[in-house]
Amino acid sequence: MILPIYTFDHPVLRQETAQIEKDSGELQKLIKDMLATMRNADGIGLAANQVGKALALTVIDVSGVDGMQEQDALVLINPVLIGTEGESVFEEGCLSLPGIREEIVRPEKIGVKYFDRNLKEVEMEYDKIVARVVQHEIDHLHGKYFIDYLSPFKMSLLKNKLSKMMRGDIDTDYPLAPPSAHHAKPKGKVKRLSGM
Repeated sequence: MILPIYTFDHPVLRQETAQIEKDSGELQKLIKDMLATMRNADGIGLAANQVGKALALTVIDVSGVDGMQEQDALVLINPVLIGTEGESVFEEGCLSLPGIREEIVRPEKIGVKYFDRNLKEVEMEYDKIVARVVQHEIDHLHGKYFIDYLSPFKMSLLKNKLSKMMRGDIDTDYPLAPPSAHHAKPKGKVKRLSGM
């Protein structure tokens, strides 16, 4: 099932997510739905709070990126960074910030500990695009956007786009959740396109 994606600055996207303690049919359905939602939106990563669930869960699939076709989709439950190395600059985007792309500095290699979709503990090292997406998604689980790394000047340049987004005045080719009640336009229809 394709889920609607929450956009800037819905309260669920700013809160710390809860640790997942046990497996359940509901958890497995959420994982499946998140993978379908991410792929429908042509995304390469999606955190649970981006679909309104304040849980420490993210899915990643970079197999559509050049040179990464062999990389299996990842499910990270309760992920924690356990080490970083190097530095790289890369242009990031986000399904919760449609139309915004900015160059962000992050560690180039990471160590991460998490539970996979079967709740088996995993410790892995990642680099390049996978390391970047894992870091981006872990940030989501702690209520942080990639734009939070930008300078005040760069943030000021995004102010108009972000204000429109908070009012729901944005078009995407994937379904979006309604804007948070305190940001919604007082009247008129929210401009949205349905998913494919």
